[in-house]
Amino acid sequence: MRYTLAEIAARIDGEVVGDDNLVVTGINSLEAATPDELSFAEEKFLGKAVSSKAGALLVPRKTDNLTQSLIICEQPFRAAGQIMMEIDKAAQIVDHRIDSAATIGDNVSLGNNLHIGPGAVICDNAVIGDNSRIYANTYIGKGVLVGSDCRLYPGVVIRENCSLGNRVIIHPNSVIGSDGFGFLQVGGCNVKIPQIGSVVIEDDVEIGALCTINRAALDKTIIGRGTKLDDHVHLGHGVKVGDEVIMCAQVGISGSVRIGNQVMLGPRAGTVNHITIGDRARLMAGTSAAKDLAGNQDYGGIPAVPAKQALRQIMAATHLPKDRGRLATLEKRVQDLEKMLHLAKK
Repeated sequence: MRYTLAEIAARIDGEVVGDDNLVVTGINSLEAATPDELSFAEEKFLGKAVSSKAGALLVPRKTDNLTQSLIICEQPFRAAGQIMMEIDKAAQIVDHRIDSAATIGDNVSLGNNLHIGPGAVICDNAVIGDNSRIYANTYIGKGVLVGSDCRLYPGVVIRENCSLGNRVIIHPNSVIGSDGFGFLQVGGCNVKIPQIGSVVIEDDVEIGALCTINRAALDKTIIGRGTKLDDHVHLGHGVKVGDEVIMCAQVGISGSVRIGNQVMLGPRAGTVNHITIGDRARLMAGTSAAKDLAGNQDYGGIPAVPAKQALRQIMAATHLPKDRGRLATLEKRVQDLEKMLHLAKK
């Protein structure tokens, strides 16, 4: 990266206050930025920005305390994100080649401008769309469809007959289409039920590292458009996830759950199977949903209850050790009073 402030301002629709010819070579946090780097501060961090050594700042407004050159923009964090996307693009592999150490099966349809890294395996009848990047040691099973402009990082596994839309990103060592956890107890033995469904991942989905998305037993496990999964997320067989959902690290969703649009699930949130979570519901970290949850509400606790009730339960729990001691004291006093009353009656 090497841009003048004027060039950056033009890209993000900002206004330079200071030296518009100043050249910056990177973007960094307020604490770590150097004089040749750019940083950013939302309104609540403007005070902290005063001590930053950054050569220039993205800020929502000019303040007298800031001596650095500034780019005034409506949403500094979003503007910083645009610049980081430019840097990320430059860092990615851009060579369009199929490595000689990759294995390509029969009747595979390959789009234009592909990168397929060493050790990648693409099985029979797979389809790979234009401009996609399949990194080293990735496995794409028989009949898989990968859309255009996708990125599959090293170690990703896409099992047979699954499909990915356009602009899907999957981080290292995630597995799409592993068998659902389907077993039937017969005569004291766990008998495996074949999982012959598939997984459908729609456009603009991003899946973190070490995630597992199980195939449905018969139908499809679906992840809707624009949904983002953090690392270590697990979706059981037959789960249907809506559009623009956020799932933080270690979320676990049991089989056949329905999740609406724009739902947000905090770290370690989980569900039992066969329930529905409504549109725009939000689950706090560690929440466990044991029944259907209506949309447009916040939830917490085990089992999930409205967030305010969950917070009251947490606060009450912090008083239990003290209350236990008080209860023991009261019980002893009652016992002493009963003895005194009994003696008085005699």
